[in-house]
Amino acid sequence: MFDAHQMKVHEVMTTDVFIIRPDTTLEEAQKVFQANSFHHLPVVADGHLQGILSQSDILLISSAFPLDDPDERAKKNQPLLSRMLAEEVMTRNVVRLRPEMALEVAVGIFLENLFHALPVVDEKGNLLGILS
Repeated sequence: MFDAHQMKVHEVMTTDVFIIRPDTTLEEAQKVFQANSFHHLPVVADGHLQGILSQSDILLISSAFPLDDPDERAKKNQPLLSRMLAEEVMTRNVVRLRPEMALEVAVGIFLENLFHALPVVDEKGNLLGILS
């Protein structure tokens, strides 16, 4: 039986996490989002979590050209997305979970802050997984 009081974050987190580097372009990140079913990418340098890039972050940038024609909008956005880097728009001060944290506490953090995904890191800030 599922018991959030007893379970730990490491028991339910995803450990096979797709990551990007700070110098990944938004165009590259957008392709990753389009090819997969997740909406958050940890930004990692030398194993350490630097931030999180969400699909919403890219959509906000893309709405700089709110044209009715999606093809025309994509054409206008492409130069911008090909130059901007993940580190320029990612969320830097990310709430981080620890693997030994009670799942009940993690759920409270999600509900209180309306988060959709949170990284799980060790004591040195190395990414271990993600909880979504």
